[in-house]
This record gives sequence, C-alpha cells and structure tokens, in this order.
Amino acid sequence: MDALMQRGYTTFVRLDSGGQAKVYRTTKHDRIYAIKVVPIEAQNVEKLDQDLRRELNISHNLRHPNCIRVEDMFRTKKRVYIVMDYMPNGTIGNKVRKDGPLSEWNVKCWFPPIVRAVNYLHENLIAHRDLKLDNVLLDQYFNPILSDYGFSRFIEYEHNNPNNEVKLSHTFCGTRSHNPPEVLMYQPYNPFKCDIWCLGIVLFIMINQVYPFDRNEPRSVMYNKQMKRNYHLQSKIESIISNNLKHLINTLLEPIPSKRPSIDQLCRHQWFPIIYQELNIYRTIKKQSQQQQQQQQDNG
Repeated sequence: MDALMQRGYTTFVRLDSGGQAKVYRTTKHDRIYAIKVVPIEAQNVEKLDQDLRRELNISHNLRHPNCIRVEDMFRTKKRVYIVMDYMPNGTIGNKVRKDGPLSEWNVKCWFPPIVRAVNYLHENLIAHRDLKLDNVLLDQYFNPILSDYGFSRFIEYEHNNPNNEVKLSHTFCGTRSHNPPEVLMYQPYNPFKCDIWCLGIVLFIMINQVYPFDRNEPRSVMYNKQMKRNYHLQSKIESIISNNLKHLINTLLEPIPSKRPSIDQLCRHQWFPIIYQELNIYRTIKKQSQQQQQQQQDNG
C-alpha cells in the first residue's frame, strides 16, 4: 500500500475480491473512496497503458447519476490502482446470490436505471462490453450504479457504408456466462448489440437467480442452446411474473444480433414505467431533429 499512502490514502479495509483483483475502502482528506487493486501479469506494458488511458478517459468524463465516476487511475510495476466513489451496499450480484431472486417490483426499481445508464453510454458512442450484476454497485440509497469500464470502447461508424453501420469489433472480451452467441463463437460483432444481449442476461438473473446458460458447458453446446432459446425460468417464478416481463426477456435474448432492439427501442418497451417510455420518445425526436439540422447545414 506504499504507493497509495504516498498519494495521501489511509485506513485500508478489504471489501471484496474478484478474480485476482482486490477492492479496499480508504480515505483521503476525510472523503471515503473504494480502490480496486489489480496485479499486473501482462508483459505488454505499452498496451496496458493504452487500455488504462482509454478506461480513464471514458470513466472520468461520465456525467450520469447511474454511472460511477473514476477519480484516479495509476499503475506501478506490479499493480494497477483504480480509485472511485465508495458504494456502501455492495453489488446487485452479491445481493441476488445472498438473498435469492428479486421480486418483479424490485427489478422494476433497479433494471430501468441500469438501462438508462447504458442508454447514456450508447448516446455518447460508448459500448460497455462487460455488463453484469457484479458490475452494478448500490450506493447509500440503494440506487444502482454501473461500474467497471475496463472493456469499454468508443464506437465508430462505417461512413462509406450507405446504412452508416457500426464498425464491428474483433476483441472478444467480457464474461463468458454473459457473452452473446456471436462473441462466444469469435465472430465479428456489433458492440451495442452485445450490450443488449448482456442486459437480457442481467434481467434474467435478477428475476430468476439461476443463469439462463451454463458457462461450464462446451462453447458449442452453450451456443446451440442460445440459438434455440433453450433457457427456462423457475416454474414458481414464471407463474407469477407479468407477460410483459417474459416478453422483454425473450426480446433481449434474441440470438440474431440484427433482430435485437436498439437501446432506444428497449426503453420504449411496454414493461418499462411510462415515464421512461415518454422520456425516451422525446429524446429520440430531439436527436432526430438535431441530425436533420446538421444534415441541412452540411448540404447548405
């Protein structure tokens, strides 16, 4: 902890461990922070520095109530340190593992704000690429806060393409249990559509606790089950949740990327509170108007 103490951080308390990373609560100038400490194993330090700069550039500039903001990030020869706001109530992933499936009412309190955070990222041409409940923290008021932008990237469009389509990604990352079929089989993919699938996995786990697909199975078996929509809610849960929620899960876990909804379309799904639907319709109209004005300026 010498590197942290030299920067004024004190009183380190272990909070959690995930993989090889460790998370500590600490203080600096009477303010509480969480620090994620990741050991460095990669030999390609230049690439590591590029990845850290990208993550810091993305996370430090986010301005959304449901997106965590990284305050600082630095590395030594052996470790990477990521300093962020302290979230005292853990992750939704830990809560579901400890307390079991959430009620539909509870899911409706937490899932829409998560989607709203992803909507904000997509509007700013950022794909998260590792959406999962362990990356959704709970603040002091139990508001969901999206975190961990280590796999996030800025998205570009194929401007020479008549449909102005997204440039496909060839970086196969994320968490296997959440990977969509195209990522699971190492096919070039649309990162935005990958996020949509991951939101479907997140929603399924929130309401069902058990994952829809078993990551311990061979990739080919898991892929075939994804393509055949071979997943099942627990019978006791399926019998009590709304048809709209079942339809939403089925819509998000669409194995064909082009058939998955955009984030705009997702926010207008009938399961969402009406205020989300109306707000997103307004934002869509405003965005289209701005695009038309820009096009007129370019043509003028």
